[in-house]
Amino acid sequence: MTLAMAVAQQDTGNAAAVSEVHRDTRPAATTPYTIALAFYKLSQQAPDLEAWVKQKDSYKNANPFDQPGMITDMVQKMKDDYNALALTEPLVVETQVTLSPYDATNLGFFIESFKGSTFFPSQYAGQSYAIVPQDIADKQWLKVDDPDTAKAISAAANSNNHVLSMVLMLIPKYADASAAATIDGETYWPIVAEVKKLMLYPPDNSPDRDNMLWQSSADATDKNYQSIINLRQ
Repeated sequence: MTLAMAVAQQDTGNAAAVSEVHRDTRPAATTPYTIALAFYKLSQQAPDLEAWVKQKDSYKNANPFDQPGMITDMVQKMKDDYNALALTEPLVVETQVTLSPYDATNLGFFIESFKGSTFFPSQYAGQSYAIVPQDIADKQWLKVDDPDTAKAISAAANSNNHVLSMVLMLIPKYADASAAATIDGETYWPIVAEVKKLMLYPPDNSPDRDNMLWQSSADATDKNYQSIINLRQ
């Protein structure tokens, strides 16, 4: 899916050694509920929490005599979650990416599936949200100059038609409750986010799916990445 949004620049860097990165725990994806709360908090809107509760199966299946109390308790819990939500914490998104073969000249891979208009959809309580990473097209180049890491990535990709799993850590920046976009008949409310980190994993059907293959590094920059991307276009 695609959605044109804002522009910012951030580089991805070298991977840590494979044996070191494998010690990290794969982050869990942010729930649609939290993404919805983030949209409303960023746009400084108050969500209709009672309507959210009424859409839950637990409410619909409850005894009618218990439903008023459920609304009171669950709305208060949601208010607490809304107030406690820290927008400095990243939203964690999982997606499938298609990699190019390893570029032995420039030492890295291209993510074939990232486009300038890429976004990540989420649905909650009847509404759809689009997490829009700024300048995602500039994250197409994965610098991998460690031979063992490059070999591990290539082997994992070759086992699954060049498709691997990627986790993105995205810092939410702003949302506009008046800027809905309709794509393929679906209305999305955008959350613009900054890419903090990218992490590459084996395909989801792999027994090693939680073993990190590569991660971007904020303090390691490939100075040639823009010229490499330009050659690719």
